[in-house]
Amino acid sequence: MELEQIWGNVVAMLAEEISEVSFNSWIKPVKAVSITDSEIVLCVPYGVNRNMIMTKYFSLIESCLEAVTSKKRSIEVIVSEDVEEKPVNNESSLNPRYTFDNFIKGKSNELAYVAALAVAESDSPAKAYNPLFLYGGSGLGKTHMLHAIGNYYLENYPDRKVLYTTSEKFTYELVSAIREKTNQAFRDKYRKVDLLLIDDVQFFAGRELAQEELFHTFNALYEKDKQIVLTSDRLPAEIPQIEERIRTRFSSGLPADVQPPEYETRMAILKSKLQSEYLEVGDEIVAFIAENVKSNVRELEGAVKRIVLYAGLKRTNRITLELATEAIADLMKTQPKRRITPQVIISEVEKYYMLPGGSLISKKRSNDVVLPRQVAMYICREILDNPSFPKIGESFKRDHSTAMHGVDRIRKELGDNPDLRTAIDEIITNIKRD
Repeated sequence: MELEQIWGNVVAMLAEEISEVSFNSWIKPVKAVSITDSEIVLCVPYGVNRNMIMTKYFSLIESCLEAVTSKKRSIEVIVSEDVEEKPVNNESSLNPRYTFDNFIKGKSNELAYVAALAVAESDSPAKAYNPLFLYGGSGLGKTHMLHAIGNYYLENYPDRKVLYTTSEKFTYELVSAIREKTNQAFRDKYRKVDLLLIDDVQFFAGRELAQEELFHTFNALYEKDKQIVLTSDRLPAEIPQIEERIRTRFSSGLPADVQPPEYETRMAILKSKLQSEYLEVGDEIVAFIAENVKSNVRELEGAVKRIVLYAGLKRTNRITLELATEAIADLMKTQPKRRITPQVIISEVEKYYMLPGGSLISKKRSNDVVLPRQVAMYICREILDNPSFPKIGESFKRDHSTAMHGVDRIRKELGDNPDLRTAIDEIITNIKRD
């Protein structure tokens, strides 16, 4: 039998075994890609489809396939990246999956998010921040935010022209235009837009021809009050081999940094991703993942994908701590370990007591500062590797006797003050967690 006939017979059998709603949702979208004597490869449009097949319908498909072909075969289920990644707007090159609605906002990206939304909402965005320069490490959501700006802007102003590109694509198209003598068409494409979004501008470094064209493109748009949004892995001043005039243009608007997500944001991201995969995951397991995968959003997404894969292999949609640990074991080994210093402790204590940065090393002696300062000194004494009183005092711009007094006071209070013990335990957890 041909593959099409085999899979058609399997699907017919499955239709008799499961409800119409489940069949239409999970079986109908499945396509058979190839078959050998030992294996059949099935293709589904999204990760959630794969998860449901692997966890709920795998054994049934396996049985039906064996009944149709009189042979037991392994089954591989792949996700069609073309379906997931295909941009809905070919003219703008925007990916419709990236929106503000599914972007998780936290302290680590708050400024960038607010600025991006202001640009996207404005009828005349160039009047606010032009250019908007989003910078931060890889995998923190800068590209998501760039597409979200474009998608939101087009939704509100469908008659406007938006264009998303990368530094690599811009350079490649420029070289092609020079070779094919279509320079004017290239310039029209990039200079006749209302909103230009350029990703990873650090890769313009060392490319003199591309920088020259970018400079003139930037000026042409800026002079017409058209909005430009750029992303980079670092500040303009830190990008090597970029002409000073371009660096100046990059710095002339609003720079907004995107930091690695803090614990609460990691929790929110994980819950959102796991929920979309229809997995049963308790808060304690989400917390475990958030505590052990810290670098960036991309690695959090990778952790979810690994857990989905392991759940599929074990034919379950209920995630246990044992399964989660096994799934992300390799990922955990690559995570950077936070180096705990007096400055880290001071920062966490100030954050816990909602004090402005620098309060604990200031000369202030008010009650709202003295207790947190002594708590920080006590924690330094408890968890640092070499916590001598002179070193602790120096970190707070005090002498060693002040540090001794502060630590001694907290030790005495701990016996009669359970709330203080709870506060210190929470702060130490925060220090070790992030």
